[in-house]
Amino acid sequence: MGALAAPLILCFMVSPACGQVSGSVDVESDYRLRGYSLSAGQPVATAQIGYDDASGVYLNLSATGEIGRDDPLFLGVQGNIGYARRLNQTLSIDGGIARSQYRSPDRQSGPHNYTEVYLGLASGPLAARVYYSPDYDQADVSALYAEVETTFRPATNWRVNGHLGTHVYLATPAQYLTGRAPRYDWRLGLARELGSFDLHVALSSGGPGKDYYSGSFHGKAALTAGASWSF
Repeated sequence: MGALAAPLILCFMVSPACGQVSGSVDVESDYRLRGYSLSAGQPVATAQIGYDDASGVYLNLSATGEIGRDDPLFLGVQGNIGYARRLNQTLSIDGGIARSQYRSPDRQSGPHNYTEVYLGLASGPLAARVYYSPDYDQADVSALYAEVETTFRPATNWRVNGHLGTHVYLATPAQYLTGRAPRYDWRLGLARELGSFDLHVALSSGGPGKDYYSGSFHGKAALTAGASWSF
């Protein structure tokens, strides 16, 4: 859900009041979320649509499919509804609820489904959010995820994005305790804007431990690239 903080930053950087429908189509070499690959290292395409109302209410919905093999595979959807409000000239607050539902791309792992409520603050190029999930992949597993993101422009049509997040399990049944240690992830991205198009690369990693997919373990460090079209 780190991607959900970026629209908040851009909304308050671009204009004092958002009240429009927007969308994007994005192609990535690997779909990574909070330090893990949700596409088993395969490229994906994501379509997203969002609405930002002048009252502060906003909605986002995205659908992602794997496109790197012979048969395209629908991976899942992510959506959220929230409310954002400017507190003063430099500080804004937002909160909402989000739902993520993803299937395993290799059918060797369980689905990645959870609901989260979140609260965030944004000031200038910085944004921070805390997410609470009562059902993180299992109905009786609760967790917290906290993230900090920053976006700045070193030159015209160039954008740099940084992300740091940590994930902590709050309540876990005894049979699931193995592998439930606190985790962290980070990402550093660079984007070149070409009108409504966007070319970008990102270096990301996390820990502890490794990622598991396609029957083997993989390091979490990854260099990914992608392109998007916004409308």
